[in-house]
Amino acid sequence: MAGKVTAEILAEWNPWWSGKAEFNLVERELASDILGWVERKEIIGIVGVRRCGKTSLMSIIISRLLKDAAKENILFIKCDDDRVEKENLITAAMELYKETLNPKGRIFVFIDEVQEAAGWENTLKRIYDIEKDVKLFISGSNFSVLKEDLSYKLAGRIAYFELYPFSFMEFLGTRMDAAGKLSVISSKQEIKHNLLSYFEFGGFPEVSIEADQEKRRQLLRFYYDTIVYRDIIKRREIRSPAKMENMINYFLQNMANPASYAKVGKYVSLSTDSVVEYVKYLQNAYFIFSLPSFSFSVKKQEINPKKIYCIDTGIRNIKGFRFSEDYGRLAENIVFIELRRRNGANPLSDIFCWHDAQGRELDFLVKDGVKPRELIQVCWNMEDKKTRDREVAALAGAMKEFKLKEGLIITENEEGSEKSGSGTIRIVPLWKWLTGGD
Repeated sequence: MAGKVTAEILAEWNPWWSGKAEFNLVERELASDILGWVERKEIIGIVGVRRCGKTSLMSIIISRLLKDAAKENILFIKCDDDRVEKENLITAAMELYKETLNPKGRIFVFIDEVQEAAGWENTLKRIYDIEKDVKLFISGSNFSVLKEDLSYKLAGRIAYFELYPFSFMEFLGTRMDAAGKLSVISSKQEIKHNLLSYFEFGGFPEVSIEADQEKRRQLLRFYYDTIVYRDIIKRREIRSPAKMENMINYFLQNMANPASYAKVGKYVSLSTDSVVEYVKYLQNAYFIFSLPSFSFSVKKQEINPKKIYCIDTGIRNIKGFRFSEDYGRLAENIVFIELRRRNGANPLSDIFCWHDAQGRELDFLVKDGVKPRELIQVCWNMEDKKTRDREVAALAGAMKEFKLKEGLIITENEEGSEKSGSGTIRIVPLWKWLTGGD
């Protein structure tokens, strides 16, 4: 039976108090963004898909803070510990912490799986409003701590950050010296070799550091089953689980292709409204993402077919699709997730696909506010002239439409540039774009 939090449990959660903490973690790019908010009052919220490393990210931030802050000024509360009562957990842990260590000055409180603590929203509001020398960091289940809910329940008190599985640079950090200055020329072949592994197994942290390929696949199957069956089908009480799974398989098989929800509904025998609802559940779980086609008409954006992407190529591939025959769509999926990662800190940034009346299609249009600023086409192999002409024409058409002087084509190996009207189309290999060499 769960009991009250004790000094022994508190010490176990906070091994740095006794100097026993070991921080041997892959650095996460998001850590620097979060640390830029440490001096401000806002609560820091970390959201993202299961197993993407939210708790590890908290540990990284703690290790950075320990360089300047006293070790007794950092408190970690593990709300999903089954040994402790959830009622009044945060308040009880903080009171016992203050009685035990009597910290002086500003304290940093990290609350992991915050949704497990009863009444956590009101507790955080009270701490934020009353205790002036407390900086709060929280993470939690993507179902109980959605970013929209955080903005509503903690209005004006929170800054949230979305964490994804490893970027390719973070993935490289598990295999080669990518943390320091990466020598792109000398490491080119090694980088390209690792990119193929990233295509196949994706970037979930535990999968990335596992050496055995079969165990990687097993982990990905566990993640898929947990997200789809427990987090979505069971928690949302889906009435037609087989139909929902058929819909997921359809989206994964047709990843990066435009999808009409009405047509998808007919294919899996669901109403369009059910497809819309189920897609929302999948997006809230950070499992898939829908990308609208850009239009200055919001109504058109809503009704036009949307392209579907998966959080991770590895979790997509374990459903049995032959990844080696599908590099183009996998590359496009990787670019989409990377664009979300790179633009996540900009509240005005949005990502769209685009097509014109002539049927030309552009993979990605990134805009700030109402102004498009980046146009990207992903074409894995441009050796075929028809393919090349089609991709260049779509990008050139978008450049003309949005009055931009530059566009980008991401490929497997080709690199260079060519003129398009008064602008320039740059051609960059995916490995180079992902490693910042473009």
